[in-house]
Amino acid sequence: MKKALGFVLLLFLLLGIKGKSHAQPISNEQLLWMKMVSETAEDTVSFQNVQLSGEVNIQLGGGMQAAQVVIRMKNDSCIWATVRVMGIEGIRAMITRDSVWIMDRLKRTYTVQPLASFTKMLGVQVSLKTLQQQFLGKLSEIPSFLSYQTTTVKDGGMTTYQGIFQPTSGDSLFANRKVQLTRNEKKMWQSLVVEQDSSNFSLNYSTYIIQAEGAFPGLIEARKSSLTDPLFQLSYSKIEFKNFETFPFKIPESYLRVDER
Repeated sequence: MKKALGFVLLLFLLLGIKGKSHAQPISNEQLLWMKMVSETAEDTVSFQNVQLSGEVNIQLGGGMQAAQVVIRMKNDSCIWATVRVMGIEGIRAMITRDSVWIMDRLKRTYTVQPLASFTKMLGVQVSLKTLQQQFLGKLSEIPSFLSYQTTTVKDGGMTTYQGIFQPTSGDSLFANRKVQLTRNEKKMWQSLVVEQDSSNFSLNYSTYIIQAEGAFPGLIEARKSSLTDPLFQLSYSKIEFKNFETFPFKIPESYLRVDER
């Protein structure tokens, strides 16, 4: 009985050694990818309330329109924004966990869209948390949707990670989408590019502001193509982590809803 038991244990050991001999070693690129995914999973900013003030340039009518913007965010609850041109409020918006509400104060109209519709439009999985973190230059949830493809370390300390979306069961929305992430040697994100077929969407971060709470991009730029003008350029003049309890948003009864219901 003891001899039989010893033979079984020896067989398991031999099988284990054989299995290990055929294991593929992990490449340096894969190690860098795994490290990036691990680091970005923790790359979030803890806050209760934050106010971002600055200027936004939006592509309207074939040209760029400059306006002043104030964005207030309550952690995992809402994003509130007001846009003013020459001191006159034109747009007021509110984003919750499931909806996007936008008031046009000049035309006295408003729209309501499900937050999920932005996932299809932008090509990136959108949630309130990811939007809040991206306004602060953090891409903490992006790698969780990707599988390893390549990692490239360039001159000047820039590292580029390129992956592919892992579509959920029965969902082919992201099946052919590729993502390219670039960050510098200080682990500050420089760009996020999502490509599918001939279309792409990119977020570019630069002019980082260093504060006690961390490093945040002073300029965020979104593009649908590198050959066209930006969809918007958002530049911050002030980032304040304070209690901003007021998020005034009430649609007047006289306003006309203009989106498709």
